[in-house]
Amino acid sequence: MKYTNNWSKSKERLRALWDREVLDRCCIWVTAPKDNASYKCYELPEKQEDKIKYWTDGELVLERYKNSFENTYYAGEAFPILINDLGAAGHAGYFKNARFRFENTVWFFPIIHDWDEDELIFDENSFLYRKTIDLTKYYVSEAKGDFIVSMPYNCGNADALAHLRGSENLLMDMLLEPEKVKAALEKIQAAWLRTNEEVYRIVCGNNDGGCSVGWLGTWAPGRHGQLQCDMSVMLSPEMFDEYIMDELQNQSSWMDHCLYHLDGIEQTRHLDKLLSVDGIHIIQWTNVAGQPRATECLDILRKIQAAGKGLIIHVEPHEVRVMLENLSSKGLYLLTWAETQSDADDLVRMAEKMTHE
Repeated sequence: MKYTNNWSKSKERLRALWDREVLDRCCIWVTAPKDNASYKCYELPEKQEDKIKYWTDGELVLERYKNSFENTYYAGEAFPILINDLGAAGHAGYFKNARFRFENTVWFFPIIHDWDEDELIFDENSFLYRKTIDLTKYYVSEAKGDFIVSMPYNCGNADALAHLRGSENLLMDMLLEPEKVKAALEKIQAAWLRTNEEVYRIVCGNNDGGCSVGWLGTWAPGRHGQLQCDMSVMLSPEMFDEYIMDELQNQSSWMDHCLYHLDGIEQTRHLDKLLSVDGIHIIQWTNVAGQPRATECLDILRKIQAAGKGLIIHVEPHEVRVMLENLSSKGLYLLTWAETQSDADDLVRMAEKMTHE
């Protein structure tokens, strides 16, 4: 692994993380600019055709990441990851006639307007599917073990269906057309499984036999990825049980190490269901703007740990101490940043001193 001297030991700690064990300290990811950093600025272009190149031209993407890698100081478990991202719930783009637009991310537009007329068909020649596979192969060929190539952001079948149908329409369909919704979710699951298996076979050799969720700084041996249902903030517990639980069971059973992305305090209405899924090993807590910080939700975080699940939490540097004081270090992974290399090292030393059962 290039760009970091910590990778060998970090792999051991990350393995222990998934087993809810502590090797010598809890896992902590800290990045900072190198003391002599000279980051280049890569602004998002204005024209749509240039935005498409910004996201899908492998050489341009790789140039941006290499500039970041070369100027970033990786402390603790932090390591260089190329985030393989063509949109959240991006497998929505793998279906015939998928419509999308590139901006600061990939935005999708509904294509299912009438369940009886608009058939959902996986298209192996679709632009986003081909780009996902071809770019992954290119990134791996260029990485040569110098950095990790993450899994694509293909997570959340209901979120993908919301892209394809429109969230408001889908919510009504869940009440009025349950069988059609379930049939569509089965098709999306088939696309998810096919793509994830294909990408896993491409990346695992480069990734020391494992996978990574790029934006969460994870690595795990074997099949690993992220589950999510961001639209669950609009679902009752009964609807979550009816439409989402099968997906969680099926996808987590494919993985050796699985995490769930819990996006905001409103999703805690489904927490007991999530904790009941044996295949989910870690809950990743997201702080949503306008909602309480994780430091204000310690009782919920302790409940997650008491249920035998690990925790991944993005925290600001000043919140690290609070988390270390109030949470078990077993299965705990804190992700943060620092302004200088020295500050980054200080945060890692704090984790060393404050690690406890």
